[in-house]
This record gives sequence, structure tokens and C-alpha cells, in this order.
Amino acid sequence: MTDLRTLLEQRGITQAVVIDDVFDEVPRPDELAAESWSTFFDDLGENGHAQLGQLYPAYETTEREDLLASQAFIDALWENRAALPVPARDTLFREYENTNAIERAGLEALITALTALGLTCTRMGRDERDEARTAELIFVDLFLGYQQLVDDIKRAIERVKALVANRIQTPPLVVLMSRSPRLQEKRDEFRDTAGLLGTIFRVVSKTDLAKEGTLENILFRLATHLPDAQRVARFVHAWDNGLNQARGRFIQLLRRLDLPDLAQIHALLLEFEGEKLGDYLLDVADRVLQHEIERDGDTIAASLELNAIDVTKYPAPHLRGSPDLQELVHRMIFLNPRRLSLTETNGVPDIRFGDVLRWAGADGVLTVRVSLVITPACDLVRRGAQRVMLLSGKLEPLVPGSWTYAGQSMRTPITILPDGSRMWVSWDLKDVQTLSWTDLDAQLANNGLLRRIGRLRELYALELQQKLLADFGRVGQLAPMPAYFPVLASVFYVGTDGKAKQLILDELESAVYVGRATKPQPVHRLVLSEQACDRMRDAVQALDSNLVHTAARTSVNDIKADRIFFAKFERGEIELSTEHGKSKTLKSADDSKVYATIIRGGDLAAGAETANDMRRSALLLKVADVGTASAEEAG
Repeated sequence: MTDLRTLLEQRGITQAVVIDDVFDEVPRPDELAAESWSTFFDDLGENGHAQLGQLYPAYETTEREDLLASQAFIDALWENRAALPVPARDTLFREYENTNAIERAGLEALITALTALGLTCTRMGRDERDEARTAELIFVDLFLGYQQLVDDIKRAIERVKALVANRIQTPPLVVLMSRSPRLQEKRDEFRDTAGLLGTIFRVVSKTDLAKEGTLENILFRLATHLPDAQRVARFVHAWDNGLNQARGRFIQLLRRLDLPDLAQIHALLLEFEGEKLGDYLLDVADRVLQHEIERDGDTIAASLELNAIDVTKYPAPHLRGSPDLQELVHRMIFLNPRRLSLTETNGVPDIRFGDVLRWAGADGVLTVRVSLVITPACDLVRRGAQRVMLLSGKLEPLVPGSWTYAGQSMRTPITILPDGSRMWVSWDLKDVQTLSWTDLDAQLANNGLLRRIGRLRELYALELQQKLLADFGRVGQLAPMPAYFPVLASVFYVGTDGKAKQLILDELESAVYVGRATKPQPVHRLVLSEQACDRMRDAVQALDSNLVHTAARTSVNDIKADRIFFAKFERGEIELSTEHGKSKTLKSADDSKVYATIIRGGDLAAGAETANDMRRSALLLKVADVGTASAEEAG
């Protein structure tokens, strides 16, 4: 607690705001049950009706339906509820008061805990409060409304957007909470619509938030990585502003092109080349805009700041909410498919350098065979070459074992097919073919044997072309980003009888990140979500050491006292074997104790007899890969 309080002070986190509709001072019309109103009016009696006429002068002249929808009328009832007849008052307000009291008690416990950490706390309902605008920490309910409707989510999003609007470069930390089972379903929508960065955003159910240690774990993680999160925020802000300014400069240049200029470009260049004006100008626009973006000093400065991020202490990824890095890699390598419509004639592709063609069988069913157009671009546009050269390849399933960084690998690491499935392409330098223009046109038209499924960006197509022509002068490229693949992680311990006992009854949310270290060979790292690590830590803490095999008891007691051990799973420090059935052990610093044995696949199950070397291990984790559909199925 003391360490966390000091950390919050160091990070300048001194104010918090807790936003929930239970802090509204007066109930809203939709928060009072419709069926209770009839009973309320019946229970008032003659004196009660007369009393309402005094409390709310318009009572006698207003239709009942209008009264039920009037906030002013409900304000008057609420403020004077002590004076109302008890049966009528209880009928109308008891359910609201009871529900509100239960919810408020939980939030007051949260506020007490935050105050104990040295934070000044503000309570805020649906109406905004000025002091909330400077809070560095925001807890907000998913629904700001009793009925938990779509509008109630929108209201919560708007409140958060207003609080972060003027602090884009130094955004507050935001924790989204709710008792609703829709919390996980709606968390990404909330984050993205509110314009929040994943690095400063966390999600937790109110039930879990009430558990000991949950709040401290969330705040510790957020505060630890706040400086790096703010660097990312400044980069995003600088990029956003720089993009707008670059766009303005670029449009100014583009507007200077007159129709006679375009005619001259076509007459002097494109007509001879056989290039289409629209496709050519879009290429020019891409490059000029990129030049303008690279000119922005703030963007460059913010990019330099990112170099200061200590990547060894990165926050745990939100596995389901992480950015789709494979999608980013695909966009780096391939042009947007809509761009390809610029090189079509009556719906039939005009082949260009870097086009990826997929072959169909005689029955019209798409196969895993693909070809890459590697004839020089100018010969394709002018049809100067008699035949078109194609490099043959094969679509392969995209699984952890296929994600590699090997420099000599003849591959395209990912392609997202038109149906949305994801594959990678293995290119074969020994399989090159050529087609005449007549044959190529015939196969591309009228549902022939060829379908254009994408176009590699010039840089990546050139590299494959260079590899084909020679093994020197390769054009370098950005290394593909790491990719993650979901896996199922089951947690066991070894019982006194030497058999595996399941510690947590269901699989944990987990993933394998595929990247590389100092060598091009792929490195597979197991990453567990924050929630999964907390569940594993809690389960170990609750485990009676007397139920554990004697060879592992000391190790179990060690990891119970070691907070850093579980953090290794959050940070992705656990390397896995790339082979099915192989295991990896995590040992103490002196190698005398085994803290965990992690098995990739295998037949480990509850009740299974364990090998002698496993019985020294405090934990056994079985990691099962998910989603290994074959390329044929994907096609």
C-alpha cells in the first residue's frame, strides 16, 4: 500500500473522480417503476392529494402522464418525501432507495480505498462537475442510467470524452466498471468511441473490484506505465495534428494542377507508357502526402520520444482488445483492395507488377496455388513483353509456427483473402512460369482459372523479384510486427499422490506472441491477461500447501510470496517450445527449485500420473494452440 501511494505521488496522480448514476441527488422519471405510480396515488388519501397540491402547484391542472414524466414534479416529491404518507412514499421510492443504497455502498468502499491512497475523490452522477475536469484518474460506470439502455452507454461515453477532451497529450487514466454481463462485450466500443488509448484504459467488474487486491493491482499497473502511455498519447496527438496540416499543404499543391497540366502529363508521359491517369495520379498523391507528413517537426519529435520507452517493462496486453497487429502487417505489405479497381477494364483486371493471382481448379473451386506477377511494371503497362512472368507460390495456414523472421525465407507473412481468412504465402524460386497475354486475359475474364486477390506494395514485390533474379542487391523491408495467436491455458498442480490436479477449472484467457530475438528464428512467448494472472495468483494463494506433492511444497510457498513471478506472464517473458509436446521449466535463480513447467500441447489432464521431474514443479501449465484450419478449408 505504501509503495503504491508513493508511486501515485511520483506520477502526479492526486485526484480521482467516480462517475455513476447512483450519485445523482434525485431519481429520474425512468428510475421509478411505472406500476408503482397507481398504488402511490391510491395510497395518498385525500390529505395526501391536498398536500401534493401545496408541494407542486400545477398538480391539479396537469395530466397524470405528464406528471410521471416531469422531473420538476419528482424533484418536489423527493425533497419532501419525509412529509408524504408512509405507504405512498415507500411504494414509490423504496425499490429505488434500496437499489441505490446497495450500489452506493460499494462505490463508497472504492472511494474510501482511493482516499487511503492519498487521492482526493469527487463523486459525479449524470451531471458534470467542474472539479472532475482535473482528475488524473477516472472510474466510470458503463451505464449512466437505471434502465441500462444504449443511450445510457452513450451518456457515459460523452462524459468521459468531455473530461479528456482538453488533455489529449496527458490523458487521465480511465477504469470502466459495471455489474452488467455486457461489460466485456462493450468495452472495446466504449474505449474506441470515447477516443481512449489502450495504454491508459482498464476494465473491471464491480464484483471483482470489491475483492481484496484488485484495485491495487489495476492502479499499480496503470501508474507504473503512465510515462510511457503519455509518450504514446503525445505521438498520437502529434500524428493527428501533423496529418491535418500535411493534408492542408498537400491539397494546396494538388489544387494547382489544372486540366491542361493533366492533359500534358497524359500526352507526354502516360499515353506512351499506356498508364491510366487516375492510377498514376493516385500514386503521385500517395508519395507527396507521405513527404508532407515526414516534414512535420512535432510528429518527428514525438516519434523520438517513443525511443525512451523501456520495452522490458511494457504493460500487459489486452488479449482480446489488442490492436490487430497481423492486420497492420497486411496493410503494410498489400495495397487496399479498392485501389485495384483503378486497373480494371469492364471488370476484368489489367495486370500490374506485384499482383497476386489465385488459381481455381477445372471445377471452378479455388485452390491454394497462387502466382505473383514479376514482369517489370513498364512492360506490363505497355504490354511490351510477349509473355508475363509469374512466380509460383502456395497458400499455407497461418499458425504460430509459420510466423517467422528468417531473412532468406521466400514468403509473404500474411495475406487476408477476400473472404476474410488469413494465410501466408510460400514462394518457390524453382517454379516460374510465363503466360501469353491471350492466355492471361482469357483466364482472368469470365470466371476463368485466375482471380486477382491482391497487390503487393512495390517494395515487397521488388524484394521477391530481386531474390528471383539474384541473391544480391535485395531491397530491405520493415520486419513484420509480432503477431499473437489465441491459445488455451490450463493450470494444474501435482497432488500428494503424484497425479495432476486442476487448480483452475476453466481455461485462462491467453495468447502466444510470435516474434524474434537476436536471431531470425521465431520466438514464441506465452502472455496471460491481467485478469488471468490475478486468477492464477489468487488460486495459488488459496491452495493448501499440504495438498501439494512434498517435492513441490517449497516452490509453491516461494511463488506465493513472489509478486514478480506472476508478472512475468503479463509481460510475455515466458518463452515456449515451438514443438508440440515439448515443455519449458521456470526455475529459481539458483536453479534449485522449479516454479512452473509449461507444456506445449501434450496429454496432461486432471488425474493423470505425472513424471518424476514434473513433481518438483509448483505449477503445471498446459498450452493448447487454437485455430489451425487448413489452407484448403480456408479456400
